[in-house]
Amino acid sequence: MLSKIFLISLVASINAIPVPKPQTPDYNTLDTCPNNGAIVCSPDGRSFYLCNFGRAVPMGSVAAGTTCMNGKIYTVGASAGPTPEPEPQPTAMPSYAPEPTSSELVVPSSMETKPTGAPMNPKPEPQPVKDEVTSTIITTVGGTTTSTSTLYLTVTGYPPSMTTAAQPAPTSEPSTGTDGFAITPAMILQIGPDAKSCPREGPNGDLAPEECATADHAAPFITKAFAEYKINTIGEAASILSLMMFETGDFQYNRNHFAIPGGNPGQGTRNMMSPSFVLQYAQTFGSTDSIKPGLTPQNIGTETAEIKNKVLALVLGDDRTWASGAWFYKTYEPCAAVMSDLQKTPVSVQAWKNYITKCVETTVTDDRLALFTRAVTALGGTSVA
Repeated sequence: MLSKIFLISLVASINAIPVPKPQTPDYNTLDTCPNNGAIVCSPDGRSFYLCNFGRAVPMGSVAAGTTCMNGKIYTVGASAGPTPEPEPQPTAMPSYAPEPTSSELVVPSSMETKPTGAPMNPKPEPQPVKDEVTSTIITTVGGTTTSTSTLYLTVTGYPPSMTTAAQPAPTSEPSTGTDGFAITPAMILQIGPDAKSCPREGPNGDLAPEECATADHAAPFITKAFAEYKINTIGEAASILSLMMFETGDFQYNRNHFAIPGGNPGQGTRNMMSPSFVLQYAQTFGSTDSIKPGLTPQNIGTETAEIKNKVLALVLGDDRTWASGAWFYKTYEPCAAVMSDLQKTPVSVQAWKNYITKCVETTVTDDRLALFTRAVTALGGTSVA
């Protein structure tokens, strides 16, 4: 009878021995853990671990009056529910950090890691490095911060691969904007193929070869001039550019060599302006008194060829001659009446005709119109009657 009672008691005692649930890990022998930087609590809440690259690093006991529960450290008696988000820290959290909690791990940028797929031919693994990490634990009760603890520890891991952000590819495409329309050599050659090289072929190829300019040479100066005078629409740019190319034989000349035998003294620039406009343009850069005091647009026509040519020489350099067409368009008062129509899209042929007759004050011809039409197309526009 006594032996039966002893056996029953022994069985009852064995059944009463607590057995850990298989899904509850023993954190004293833990080899793996959640995401880096996460806090892992011991089952009794008296100590905690910090997850470091897949391993739980023992951090010792929690502070007196606190307990570790659900990956957070609370003051004893405080609710284990969600706590308000702490004020943002100056340093952003790493991209691999767990969901924000009352404990934040600040990792230097040199220690950030990102998962990557295994390559077909993996490169040699980099050597692990060590760095210091600061972990700040903020304890809150009822939305109020009651204490803050800062931990300093050494973290071992692999630095991320160095990458360089792709730079945008440069482009040589023409553009419009508030500054000016960009002119390229290709546009000029589409309008006048003869501008490809110098000197030119033909009966006048040996006439003033020093004045000849190619599309490659002309394009940057015209672009600069259009920016300076804010020629930023296709209609305006095509009108001025086609006029310059028509008047100079696709930039073969910088002076007038054909108006009368021996040319017309004082007429020139890449816009082939008359002496009165050449003088006005020259005087925008300074006084002409060194040539002759008292020169005006009204009396320059009565001056000698020598005086006129000396004034013209002031504006024949690349830094001035290529801007003469844009200057004339923006400063000669009659041109203002045609600007609004010339700026519209699609480009109006009638607006261009008004530019020729009212602004340039010359005659519309088929040759001028053909050059203008090619200019509109070259600059990427379309024209209507």
